[in-house]
Amino acid sequence: MITCTTVLEDLKTLEEFSKAKYLILLDENTKEIIYKEENPALYSSAKRPSVAKECVKLKADKVIAPHGSLCYPSYMILKKANIRILISNIHDSLDSPEIREVSIKEIIYSSFLAILERIKGED
Repeated sequence: MITCTTVLEDLKTLEEFSKAKYLILLDENTKEIIYKEENPALYSSAKRPSVAKECVKLKADKVIAPHGSLCYPSYMILKKANIRILISNIHDSLDSPEIREVSIKEIIYSSFLAILERIKGED
């Protein structure tokens, strides 16, 4: 099983889709990073959806979305692709994230956070 998520420079700390340095693919069997690229959200106006689209393109089986990452458009992109979606805490360790199933509260929170980032003009 291949998991897609976003991490900081250390490649071990989970970070929001819109703020992480890298997008990675993790082989769940070996627990090794099998692919790494600069986070596409850093260069996109649609930050969170750009990560979701890239995870679909890379054929991930599962996505771990750090808290605040999964706005409604991102959720729909992943759901339509039949990718399992899990939520972690921000800054959890990639080795042992505290993960939970996605909820409507998470989607609403992330959507408001995305709107706030756009209003503030955060890059």
